[in-house]
Formats: sequence, structure tokens, C-alpha cells
Amino acid sequence: MIQAAVLAIVGLTVGIAADLWVLGAVLIGLALLFLMLRWWVIDLGYRRWRWGLDHRWIERRSGVLVRKTQIVPRSRVQTLTTKTGPIDRWLGLSSIVIHTAGTHTPNLTIPHLERASADRLREELGG
Repeated sequence: MIQAAVLAIVGLTVGIAADLWVLGAVLIGLALLFLMLRWWVIDLGYRRWRWGLDHRWIERRSGVLVRKTQIVPRSRVQTLTTKTGPIDRWLGLSSIVIHTAGTHTPNLTIPHLERASADRLREELGG
């Protein structure tokens, strides 16, 4: 986003200062194209993000170019942590962090759930 803004400002400056309006227009067009592509990739990443809960495991899938699948057996779930930042609280969202037996780092994070969904998930997993 910052790169696109810098590109647009440079385009305006070059176009106005040097009276090279074609170059300025091209740079502004490139900045707009960059912003549109960036928005498309963010939207696609949001659409590809999934999580699911089964009687055997918890699964999380994400990624646009590189797809990542995480599967945690329910029998390995040891600790659940609920995290909410100030913006999450304002929007009524929570994140669930799932820790499994035998590790020091969180194994699975499900971010930005509605608070009621996070509470149901926590209850379902026994937390």
C-alpha cells in the first residue's frame, strides 16, 4: 500500500514539475493497478481461509500461492487460550489459541471469530 502511494505521489510530482504528464499518468495508473492487485490478493486470501472441527481433529487451511493445512488431533489438545485485542473487542471478536501436549509454542490459532463462536469452540474442546 505504501509503495502504491509513493508511486502515485512521484507520478504527480513528475507530471506537474517536469510537464511530463504522460509519465505522471503512467505512474498513477501503475499505482492504481498495484492497489487493485493487492486488494484482490487480500480478498482471495480471506476466501481461502478455513477451519473445521471434527470428532477426531481440528483442521485449519490457509494460503493463496502456498497452501498450508494444519491438523491437530483432539486427543492432543491440552490448553486453550482466548485472545482479544482492543480492535477485536470493539468488533466483538476473539481468537482461540490451541496448545497441544509436548510443545511450548501454540500449535494452532483460529483468529477473529465472533465471540459466541469462540465460546462455543472453547466449550466443545473442553476448555
